[in-house]
Amino acid sequence: MRLLKIILIILTLCGISVVSLSCGSKSNPEAVPENQVVTVQRGDLVIDITASGNLELSRTEDLAIELFYGQSGSSGTKGTIGEVLVEEGDTVEAGQVLVKLDTDEWDDELSKLEKALTTAQRNLTSKERDLTEAERELTDKERDITKAERQITVKELAVRQAELDLQTAEYNLYETDKVKDEKDAVDAVEFELRVAQVEGHWQELLYWKERLAQAEEDLREALQDIGITASSDAALQSAKSQVELEFAECKLAVDLSQKELEDAQIAVEDAELALKDAQLDKEYAEQDVEDAKLDVEDAKQDVEDARSDLDEAKSLSPEITAPFAGFVTKVNVEGGDEVLKGTVAVQIADPNKFEAKILVSEMDIMQVKIGGEASVEVDAMTGLSLLAKVTHIAPTATIQSGVVNYQVKVEIQPLEEMMQERQEARQEAIQKIQQGELPEPLRQAIEEGRIPQEQAEEIMKRIQQGEGGPPGPPSGTQVMKPEDIQLREGLTVTVSIIVQEKTDVLLVPNAAITTEGRQSYVQVVSSTGTIEKRAIQTGITDYQNTEVIEGLIEGEKVVVPQGTTSTSTSPPQRPPMFIPGMGRR
Repeated sequence: MRLLKIILIILTLCGISVVSLSCGSKSNPEAVPENQVVTVQRGDLVIDITASGNLELSRTEDLAIELFYGQSGSSGTKGTIGEVLVEEGDTVEAGQVLVKLDTDEWDDELSKLEKALTTAQRNLTSKERDLTEAERELTDKERDITKAERQITVKELAVRQAELDLQTAEYNLYETDKVKDEKDAVDAVEFELRVAQVEGHWQELLYWKERLAQAEEDLREALQDIGITASSDAALQSAKSQVELEFAECKLAVDLSQKELEDAQIAVEDAELALKDAQLDKEYAEQDVEDAKLDVEDAKQDVEDARSDLDEAKSLSPEITAPFAGFVTKVNVEGGDEVLKGTVAVQIADPNKFEAKILVSEMDIMQVKIGGEASVEVDAMTGLSLLAKVTHIAPTATIQSGVVNYQVKVEIQPLEEMMQERQEARQEAIQKIQQGELPEPLRQAIEEGRIPQEQAEEIMKRIQQGEGGPPGPPSGTQVMKPEDIQLREGLTVTVSIIVQEKTDVLLVPNAAITTEGRQSYVQVVSSTGTIEKRAIQTGITDYQNTEVIEGLIEGEKVVVPQGTTSTSTSPPQRPPMFIPGMGRR
């Protein structure tokens, strides 16, 4: 489309009024008489889908009340409108203040959030101290476990010592008991000997004396084993008394050692119980530490939440400002109103952003693509065509009375942007002329006879010498400035979506083509005047002309059958409208 824009700029430079905005062929409309011969020419062919719709503002924005956590009431966050500075229909600039909230109320709530953050930070410090104390308590409990384990070791050693002492006492008792047995044997023999003496059993007396001597000898040997020497009878009698005493002492030592062993074993059991208690205390202390850590994490989250609430509040403003230049379409609040968060206070719209919605049939919808080019003609502004692009295709159908259509939305390019683009293209063309280059659109205009060679050269010469810019509009042309074009919501428009476009192709009128089966034919007039039926291969077609891909060459002549007329590829003209700085597409 940029090529067409440059063509139109050059035509404007040449003082030629461009009437139509559609991309038709370069031939002029001309009625062809019956059986008239038409010359095959090159031109442009555009296939589009056309439908009617209405203009809608495409850029509107609801400006809602911004409140923050802390401004609360029975129904949730709320605030009070302080002042409304605009009315419906007012024009506003970007950044202009439209509505103000009650700033005293706003500042009070902000102060509450600051205090909440301070409180959360203090609570965090307290929880961190509690954690430190719990960790110290856990360390103490771990030390208690170590002490308890050492006590068990000490008590176990005491048990081993008591067991050793018991074994020693039992051994001593055993050794003493053997001596006592020998001593008792001596006493028994002495008793039998005395009985024999008293009863006068002289025959037995000798026997018991021998037995006594042997028993005393065994006793002396036993005493010798425990370190007592009793060589004389007196010493032997004394040793017998000592044996009784030592036996009693050894038996007592065994009893005492047994008691000490039992006490030591009980002490070990007590130490083991103390260890279990210490381990249980450690588990409790560990749980206290975990609880304290969770409390710290909760306190940290409280601090983050409080800081986030405060940051959010500081990022907001009690003033509602316009995000872009436009005009006010709705005002929903008044000063003193109590409003909830999210309440739409004002709606503004950009007067330069428009769109149109049309319905496209199910037969054509597959040809429409997002980003596709379109033109929009405003019915109330005859001859004005605006550039647009397809921005939305409804995924679901609209079915009415069994007819299936799909809603398609096109967004209109703002006039300022179109002017800027075309001005840039115009300057580019002028620069090429100043450099002595003949722009391709101007060359084509010369070849097609739309501008004489001399006039083109004169224009190039004037521009190269800097003697002036493009001429004014032709006489009788309606002159409109972009600022005079006021688009309004609801205006009826005709939208043409370009689905296929070819430039510089061979064209013949549709009426000149006949078909037999799937083969197309035309009647070609030869140089001798004879008529030849020739098969051709066709390309795209609109309601007037068809592209010829094969079978004809430029300049050949074809016959339009009787009863039909030949027309150009351009639609009927409308009264011209000239907009300075803007070409027609």
